[in-house]
Amino acid sequence: MNNEWDEYAPEWDKDPSVQEYALKVLSELNTKNLLEEELTILDFGCGTGNLTQLLSPNAKQIVALDGSHEMIKLLEEKDLDNVSTISDFLCDELINNHPYLNQKFDLIIASSVCSFLPDYEATLGQLKSLLTSGGFFIQFDWLAQDESASMGLTKQRILQCLETHEFKQITIELPFVMTSSKGSMDVIMACGTNI
Repeated sequence: MNNEWDEYAPEWDKDPSVQEYALKVLSELNTKNLLEEELTILDFGCGTGNLTQLLSPNAKQIVALDGSHEMIKLLEEKDLDNVSTISDFLCDELINNHPYLNQKFDLIIASSVCSFLPDYEATLGQLKSLLTSGGFFIQFDWLAQDESASMGLTKQRILQCLETHEFKQITIELPFVMTSSKGSMDVIMACGTNI
């Protein structure tokens, strides 16, 4: 299966903004005390694993899932002892049959991925099924000002989706901005608890 993200993989880690983004996400997670030692984490849409690598030292175990085989290969080259990888797209069959997904996770993080999903709402339901009771789902995405935007998600859509899937203690904020030669983009952070 041809995957356009495979084409980005060889140059992905060479882009300084990729590492900057991962560091800003980690900083937000630490500032809000959302990371504890011994967490089992699903890094959904992990790409080449820049955030995975930053989370690894304080995690019990991380399952890193991405639909790009080439991105996963680059993550595997980082040789992180407590990280298991899955190169596939999330679907019910994968959840029901993959040995790395036969557990529940304390934290599921989706960083710059949900706005690219073909069915954000359905995927969020699948992800919730993988959370422990009391587990957190956290997403970082590009903020869209309205539903007609070609990229990103609106605050309203994220909130509605989290509420539809009965997440509790929902918070949504704009923690940082990414700036490049093409301009600036607000990053939206949403967190919900599986209760």
